[in-house]
Amino acid sequence: MQSWVDQINVVGVTAMTEGQIQNLIKANKVLLEDVLTNESFSLEEKEIIRDRLGILTKQLAFWTQRDNQERFIYDLKDQIRWMLEKLFLTLLLDCLNIRHDMFKF
Repeated sequence: MQSWVDQINVVGVTAMTEGQIQNLIKANKVLLEDVLTNESFSLEEKEIIRDRLGILTKQLAFWTQRDNQERFIYDLKDQIRWMLEKLFLTLLLDCLNIRHDMFKF
């Protein structure tokens, strides 16, 4: 069986290289570390992010087991997108001096 790097996805999406996938994983890790060390996030917000990370971990393991690179990448990018939105919203609320508990994740 070919590795993901050597395959072209049947729905027309070119396979990402292992390096590109590792970069997405690293980006997710950097975002997560920022949230965990950022005092702007409440404990409740951090718990929501932790729970989503737990779901993501199970999803990625599932798609890896099924050798479905397209869905693996989609779920990982979706998590990164979601984290960026939360970080941006938190930064914006901090700049405007608005309480975070007024907005739910």
